[in-house]
Amino acid sequence: MDKEISLIEIIQKFKSVFSFIMTKWKTVIIVSVIAGIVGFLFAWFQDPKYIAEMTFVTESEQSSSLGGYANIAAQFGLDIGGGASSVFSEDNLVELLKSRILIDKTLLTSVNGNLLIDQYVLNHKLNKSWAKDTALSKISFASKLINNDYNRKRDSIFNKISDEIIKNSLDVDKVDKKLDIIYIKMSDNDMLFAKNFVEKLAGNAIKFYTRYKTEKNQENVDILQRQTDSVKETLFGNINDVASIIDLNVNPIRQSLRTSGQKRQIDLQVNSALYTELLKNLEMAKLTLRKETPLIQIIDTPKLPLKNEKKGKLLMGLIFGVIGFISVISYHILRFTLKDSNPSVS
Repeated sequence: MDKEISLIEIIQKFKSVFSFIMTKWKTVIIVSVIAGIVGFLFAWFQDPKYIAEMTFVTESEQSSSLGGYANIAAQFGLDIGGGASSVFSEDNLVELLKSRILIDKTLLTSVNGNLLIDQYVLNHKLNKSWAKDTALSKISFASKLINNDYNRKRDSIFNKISDEIIKNSLDVDKVDKKLDIIYIKMSDNDMLFAKNFVEKLAGNAIKFYTRYKTEKNQENVDILQRQTDSVKETLFGNINDVASIIDLNVNPIRQSLRTSGQKRQIDLQVNSALYTELLKNLEMAKLTLRKETPLIQIIDTPKLPLKNEKKGKLLMGLIFGVIGFISVISYHILRFTLKDSNPSVS
């Protein structure tokens, strides 16, 4: 019986609340319409957000395609294997792409004669707010001046722009934790800036990554190449000297005249053996360099026109209208509940 009475009370309470809200239907409609208009205007004046996306894949381990070269090298007692994991694994490469060193380098990259950071300042109309400040209006990111105060202001602005991009505009991660595919997304109100920034950032990262991986091996190749060229030049000189001495008509009775030719012949043999050894080491060094050079394959690049993530005006109007409707209904329900529990409340 108690349950039946409670149910009747609940139904009566619901009817009372509904009746109270119906007396406020004009307020509900007005608030909902105003909220919808606010949402419509919000979408209308909101800057567009163009998304530039690039995906690429990197090798996580040393390529097995060099197995044949490794077997050849083993015949000469050389080991070009390794299997050591890269310092720049995919996870580390993701963090590298978000690092200040690469963001700063990319912002200072020139595209069609203009620095990307200058394009950012122009697109976001930062120069208008600087016009009132004489010092800021003369800021130039293309050159460095001796004035410490000037450099301090410019570096401060540069750091703020970099932080803004890293926190709010740039997204770098792996497509899937199990895959080696990395994506870079850049959002901005200017599609050309977003596209150029992503492409230059990827290019700078690839150069940095490749240089780190191959710098030591490239030095070895360069040194061996210079030594090989030097010995080769000397060897060819020895061959010419020996040929010139042989062409001379030497008296067979005077053996002392043959010593010069014999010395040249010895030099020729020594340099020939040295050249052979250097040439072998040079080829092995080139194989090692080729093995250590990372393979970075770009899968997708941003193409114009870029995707615009700006919300539709009608959609935003509807969302704000629904939020306004729910808010005003909740307010009236709360007001009725308080009034019902405490009649002194107006």
